[in-house]
Amino acid sequence: MHIPEGQYNLKEFCRVIFDSPESVLEGYHGQRIKSFLYLSDDGWGDYLDQHYETENLGEITKFVGEYTNRKGAEQPAKFYVGEYKDDLQMVLTAETEEAIRQALRPVSEHSDSLSPMPIMTEDFQTMNEIVLSSYDDMRISEFKSKRVPSLADARTRPDVDREIEYKGIDGRDRLDEFREEYGVVPTRIQYEHENVSIRIDTSGKFTLETVNQESFNILFELLSEVVVNVLELLDVANQIKFEKREVEPGNLKIQVPEVSSGEIDFDHPVTLMQAESFIRGTKNSDDLNFSFTDVTKQAGSLDFSAQVTDENRGSLFNVSATEESMRIVPKHNCSFPSLVEFYLAVIQMLDGGAKMKLYESQTAA
Repeated sequence: MHIPEGQYNLKEFCRVIFDSPESVLEGYHGQRIKSFLYLSDDGWGDYLDQHYETENLGEITKFVGEYTNRKGAEQPAKFYVGEYKDDLQMVLTAETEEAIRQALRPVSEHSDSLSPMPIMTEDFQTMNEIVLSSYDDMRISEFKSKRVPSLADARTRPDVDREIEYKGIDGRDRLDEFREEYGVVPTRIQYEHENVSIRIDTSGKFTLETVNQESFNILFELLSEVVVNVLELLDVANQIKFEKREVEPGNLKIQVPEVSSGEIDFDHPVTLMQAESFIRGTKNSDDLNFSFTDVTKQAGSLDFSAQVTDENRGSLFNVSATEESMRIVPKHNCSFPSLVEFYLAVIQMLDGGAKMKLYESQTAA
C-alpha cells in the first residue's frame, strides 16, 4: 500500500485507506485489503524489529519483508500493524497471497509472542447473524461449512461428520437449508452487496474486496463481537505452563516443578479414526508444523495419547484424549502461540465446537 507520511492511530490509518483507495492501492493487481488479527504479548514489537525493516507511523508500524514473485524476482512486501486492543494486533496489507505466504506468515510461525487469532465457531455464527440482520439484501456467494452438533440439529444422518463447500448466487438460502438438513454451520463466508464485498473465516482473516467505509465498519463491528472470547482464550493459554518455583525447606533452597495443564472439551464424542485423521491433517497442512511421537491409541472408547512438538518453536507438550476431552500437559518451552495454534487446528480439523479451558495446577515433585 502507498500510505502518505504521517502519524496515525489504527482508525485514522483505516480512514486514509478508504478515503483514497485509488492512490493507496495504485499498482496493486488485486484491489483489495486483507486484514489479519494476531494475539500478542510483550516482545512482539522487538521480534518484528529483529526480522523486518520497520518504520513507525505514530501508533502504526510499517514492516517490509522480501518474497520471490512468480517470475522469480525478489520483491519487497509491505505490511502495516496497529493495536486494535491490548494483546490484539491488526495487520493490514494489499499484497498477494504469495507475498503473504512468504513474507507475513513467518511473523508468527517462529514467534513466542504472536499467534493468529482464532475465532470460535459459535462466535462466527454470531458474526454471520449480525451481517445478515443488518443487510436484508446481503448475498452469500460462497461458503464453507461443517457439522457442529452443539450448534445445529440435522434431519439427515445426524451422526455423520461432514463438510460442505458451496458457490452460487443463492448461498444465503442454501446455508439455511444445509444447516437444517445436514446440521452444518459456516466457517468461511463470502458476502456480496451493492457497496460491500467481504470474506471472513475462522482463522481471523478478513478480506475487504470493496475498499470503502462501509466495509471497514463491518470489520470493526464484527471484531467487537469476538474480542472478549479471544482474549479469554489468550488468558487460558498463558496459564497453561510448566515452570519451576524455588522453595526453602529448612536451610535448603530447592526448585519445585509446577505444572498447569489445560483441557479441550469436545462438542461430540471423538473416535479413533477422527483422531488419526487429525494427526494426518496437521502433518499435511501448509499452515501447521506439529509432529506426534510416542503415540498410543486404542479403539472402542477412545484412549489416545502422544507427545506433540511444535517444530517451528520447539515447544513440547503431552496430550491424552478420551472421546469426550483432551488433556494438554506442557513439558518444554510451551508458550501461548503453540497452544493457540494447536487449538485452532482442533476446531478446524477435529471438532468445530471444542472449547479450551484451564484444567488444573499441581506441583510435579
